[in-house]
Amino acid sequence: MKPIIVIVGPTASGKTDLSIRIAKSLNGECINADSTQIFKGTDIATNKITLEEMDNIKHYLLSIKEVNETYSVAEFQKDARNFIDKIHKMNKIPIIVGGTGLYINALLMNYKFSGDDHIKDFSKKFDELDNIELWNILNNIDKIEANKIHPNNRYRVIRALEIIELNKNSKSNIIKNNKTFYYKNIIMIGLEPKREELYVRINNRVLDLVNRGLIQEIELAYKMCEYNESSQSLKCIGGPEIISYLKGKITYESAIEEMQKNNRHYARRQLTWFKNQFDCIKWYEFSYINFEETCNSILTYLKKVKRVD
Repeated sequence: MKPIIVIVGPTASGKTDLSIRIAKSLNGECINADSTQIFKGTDIATNKITLEEMDNIKHYLLSIKEVNETYSVAEFQKDARNFIDKIHKMNKIPIIVGGTGLYINALLMNYKFSGDDHIKDFSKKFDELDNIELWNILNNIDKIEANKIHPNNRYRVIRALEIIELNKNSKSNIIKNNKTFYYKNIIMIGLEPKREELYVRINNRVLDLVNRGLIQEIELAYKMCEYNESSQSLKCIGGPEIISYLKGKITYESAIEEMQKNNRHYARRQLTWFKNQFDCIKWYEFSYINFEETCNSILTYLKKVKRVD
């Protein structure tokens, strides 16, 4: 079996550019593993790859959900594994690209969410409970998972409770305790730009996205979500900050500063998370000036890896 190449790293580190280079060089196709890019309607906010940037490389799991819909990690696991099988059957290499740690973990590790299983009439047992009462049940069993879900997102609360019932374990424990790999042939590449340069790039990217229409895009998405700021698609960097600006809670300048700050903090959390979760990632520290050289080094490494040949 051909390998699965996984590219991880913080936002703005060059993962998308690298993935295209690898795909063209090694006959691969890309699978998105960024939870924010699953949704339509927030293309600017998530800095989603364009058709031109794809350069005729097939991409999967981009813009598959409407902006007012939801998408779970269990659904991602099922869908991404199906696409990995599809790509392998075409004798190509799947290239996983993303910064959402939980998505990467769920895909690569032996997490069993029972995504195909449902308990008959399970939701009906909660018909007499309002959303807060229902959420409190989940919170009493699994506080970690409950804190990820807005009380008004009834579907996700019920689904989390169903997973607990099916597995006789909390969803957060399922994630925590499954540390064995689902796939055997995995090559993980980590991009780690110099921290100061990364922060400058993040700050400039926010300004660029605003100039491209970020605020107008979030305003429209917010309207499409019926002004429900807890909507999953609006959790992207820029969503909460711009909604606060639109509601008059903060100034335009403060919204920009908050987006830049939160993006920098998110990048730092991504790096910390991946380094704590996986000891098999081959990390590449680099300066953006030498990004081309770094990509060439990565390609050379991949071509030397016996399993890629």
